[in-house]
Amino acid sequence: SGDAALIELERELRTYPSGLRGSRPSPVEPNAIVHPLRLAHGDQVLSFISTITVFGTPLDVTLSELAIESFFPADEQTRTVLVRLAKERAELS
Repeated sequence: SGDAALIELERELRTYPSGLRGSRPSPVEPNAIVHPLRLAHGDQVLSFISTITVFGTPLDVTLSELAIESFFPADEQTRTVLVRLAKERAELS
């Protein structure tokens, strides 16, 4: 956009460590429906897909433009890790 504030923000963000040194973004297929969010957790990579549900009708201002983003495991490894973490958390409470 040429906005000076955005250019400065980009410069600053590029100085932050990514934790993914030497890695490259995974290729995205041109007709892909989703592109997973990948997060490093210890020595594992967790993959998620997200959905956004938007509530709202012209008659109900309390729900106007309310959006909820939900993340779901994109693969079996991520699902297994999340189930294990949930069980560990339940045991602590």
